[in-house]
Order: sequence, then C-alpha cells, then structure tokens
Amino acid sequence: MKLNLFDGVSMMIVNANELVAGRLASKVAKAIVRGENVTVINAEKLVIVGNKESIAAKYTVKVDAAVLSNPHFGPKYDRIPSKMFRRMVRNMLPTKKRAKDRMIKQLKTFNGSAKGIDEKSAITFEDIKFNHRNNYMQLKDVALLIGGRW
Repeated sequence: MKLNLFDGVSMMIVNANELVAGRLASKVAKAIVRGENVTVINAEKLVIVGNKESIAAKYTVKVDAAVLSNPHFGPKYDRIPSKMFRRMVRNMLPTKKRAKDRMIKQLKTFNGSAKGIDEKSAITFEDIKFNHRNNYMQLKDVALLIGGRW
C-alpha cells in the first residue's frame, strides 16, 4: 500500500513473507531510485532459492574471509537478516557514492513486524512469491548458519 506523505513523496510498506530475496531487492531498489520511501517487514522470512549446501558455502566463504596480517581488518559482513537484505538492495543502487548514501536512507528493514507499522496495510508482490517447487533457504536460516544473533 502506498501512503502519500508531504511534498509528493510516497511510502511503500512491503511484507516480505515468503518472497524471493533478489527479486524483491530489485523491486525495492527501483522504487528507491524513483524517490519512494520503502519499509520492509518480516525480512527474516525472505527466501534464497538454490541448493542448501551451495548457499551455505557461499555465505560462509564470505564471512570467513580475512586479511592474513590482522584478521580484524577483513571485510565485515552483516549476520542479521534485515541488514543482509539492506546490503542486497544497496548493491543494486546506482554507483555514485553520495547518491547511494542518500538513497539508502529511504529504506528501512525490520525482522518481524515493527512497532507503529500496521501489518495489514503492507503489500506483498504475488508475482515474486516463492512457489515451493525448488530447493531454498530462508534468510534467517542463512544468518543462523553464519553466526547471526538478533
């Protein structure tokens, strides 16, 4: 559901329950580029499609990467599902640094439902809903696998 705010800026609330993560990230990125404020609830219930072993291997390799001289310098990856989805969206935005920083502020992600946001007013995209025909992992399972606590 789109709520009209002041100055012609609209706000979209999305329920991410059983939606495919990459497809939702691209839709959210397009909405942010158009200038909409987007709030995503139930981010831990997003689905990553693929073989469980390959998904687990991909994320554990990312998290375990470190600089040999000092492991604390290594790349830092989020282990909370809402932050993992936020990173997916951020990587789909245009590459100009200042514009990307400005645009990512228009996105809010929550694990579960957020206080003050009515879940009944949230929309869900039926065209990107997961059909349970393929192998999959939920984002919360991936986060728990790589050591996430929230």
